Amino acid sequence: MARLGDVFPLVRNGASIKQTDGAAGIPITRIETISNREIDRNKFGYADIIDDSKYKDYILQDGDILMSHINSEKHLGKVALYKKQGNEQIIHGMNLLMLRANPSVLFPPFAIYFFETSAFLLQIKKITKKSVNQASFTVKSLKEVEIPLPPIDEQRKIAAVLDKVSDLIAKRRQQLDKLDELVKSRFVEMFGDPVNNERGWQKALIPEVCHAIIGGGTPSKSHPEYFTGTIPWVSPKDMKLSVLSDSIDHITEEAIANSTTKLVPANSVLMVIRSGILKHSLPVAINSVPVTINQDMKAFVPNEVVTTAFLMHYFMAIENDVLSGVRSVTADNIDFKAFQKRKMIVPPLDLQQQFATFVAQVDKSKLAIQKSLEKLEILKKALMQKYFG
Repeated sequence: MARLGDVFPLVRNGASIKQTDGAAGIPITRIETISNREIDRNKFGYADIIDDSKYKDYILQDGDILMSHINSEKHLGKVALYKKQGNEQIIHGMNLLMLRANPSVLFPPFAIYFFETSAFLLQIKKITKKSVNQASFTVKSLKEVEIPLPPIDEQRKIAAVLDKVSDLIAKRRQQLDKLDELVKSRFVEMFGDPVNNERGWQKALIPEVCHAIIGGGTPSKSHPEYFTGTIPWVSPKDMKLSVLSDSIDHITEEAIANSTTKLVPANSVLMVIRSGILKHSLPVAINSVPVTINQDMKAFVPNEVVTTAFLMHYFMAIENDVLSGVRSVTADNIDFKAFQKRKMIVPPLDLQQQFATFVAQVDKSKLAIQKSLEKLEILKKALMQKYFG
């Protein structure tokens, strides 16, 4: 084991530069730059800096690691590896630490993988100081964090193996994304823009195409036995676009009887109506089994006028229009009364069923890819355990 301070001769915060919207010049890193654990060149800041002579010491070098050290607690320790592209110049800005390794003893991609482990994140938790709106840790305390240090050649071999698995995982995710885009394109091809309705489809209020719209609730936390059942209880954290995660809590029938949550029949459309997620996306999904939901969700039980697949993908197609009206009070939320007054397009049922058949075929392909992805993720976890304990 080695101290980070011994293998990273340079660990520091970035240059204090006031960034402004609409500015240009040399890109500057900011917290959002590494939000997805990679350098996102669409999330640089700018300050109309043309001459870099004042900031030469802050220009990133290939292999530098950026780390979040002032953020909400769950994001602390998040890292990204900088890989220089061509002759680009990037200024290291405030609120991200830059760690520059001694290349004779530490291979930066090896360190990146270690920084994903619970062993590292537990050490970060120990040095974290919390305040009202954010948490942080100091450079001094970070330098005392320990990292395993096998010989440099072994580090390279370990990183190469993990790179191969990570690349395959990324490819599987890209395949899933492309299939999702294919379905979205097919929806527009068959039904046009559902907001403008340039094809003149019949329209109906959303409640008119549903047998029921079901709200949710939370069973009393003072009864922990309520959460020991077999009935899925879905909240926004369990929702991804068109997919329910496997982290869903389960409750008992007694919990349903003694709370405002209700049983939602299978083949309904679930939607998040209140969550920070709504800043970026409108999560909707179809439940394959009966579930319950919390108060930040709604469930739509379609009637004979629309298919479940059409209803879900209609919601996905109007995502931007819905999110433009999201308002923040105590949390980001959809004005659901206004939402129910929307008139949605209702194309002929046979056309909807054709679309549903297409979606089902794509879902079969997605399922095969998803299974492969899950196996790769399990393999990566096993390798990480083997290499880092």
